[in-house]
Amino acid sequence: MAFWEDWCKRGGCCDCDGSCSGKDCAIWTAVVAGVGGLVVLLVFAFALVFTPKVRAEDAVLQRFALAPGSPASNSTISYNVTVTLSLRNPNLYRGINYDPLAVAFSFNGSRFDESATVPAFYHRPRKTATFHITVGGADKPVKLAAAGVTAFKTQNASAKFNVDLRLDTVMRYKGRTTRCPLAVICPLQLQLVDPEVAATVFQRTKCTILRAKMSGC
Repeated sequence: MAFWEDWCKRGGCCDCDGSCSGKDCAIWTAVVAGVGGLVVLLVFAFALVFTPKVRAEDAVLQRFALAPGSPASNSTISYNVTVTLSLRNPNLYRGINYDPLAVAFSFNGSRFDESATVPAFYHRPRKTATFHITVGGADKPVKLAAAGVTAFKTQNASAKFNVDLRLDTVMRYKGRTTRCPLAVICPLQLQLVDPEVAATVFQRTKCTILRAKMSGC
């Protein structure tokens, strides 16, 4: 009872006989709620970390031609692809340092291009970075299985191809020493077009984030 009586004497929101002033109680409730909200905000900003968000904003496929080999693993492919990616850091406080991002394109599980990279950079909190990635090649070897050749013929009939874009890098959150491996997979449905004749509308695509399950990541 000592604490209760002492608080009453200092003018708590309730009188010592148990009656309360609505105005005083409202003020104290607002103060407690404000302090609680500030604590939650600080926890989110400093204690918790969130993985980046990646999305394919646009993509153009100008060429995609396969010369089937015998066996299928001796096939070659000619292509020209441009993809625009947005990379968002959702953290309120922690920036992210990225090593160079390796870029790979695959069709039916077989990689056909690994030539592109995104330079290392520092990603500020709550900011979005945008990258334009263009790759191309003629008669490049692609180790497809027989099912891959069949899939190409089927998709070629509609001129719509399912291509996977993958990013691999190592990142480190500001204020932490742990280096965290990170992989991003973007499944793209690309419409083959002649840019001088027509343009297509690309459906924005959310990419999947694969992060290491380790402390600090």
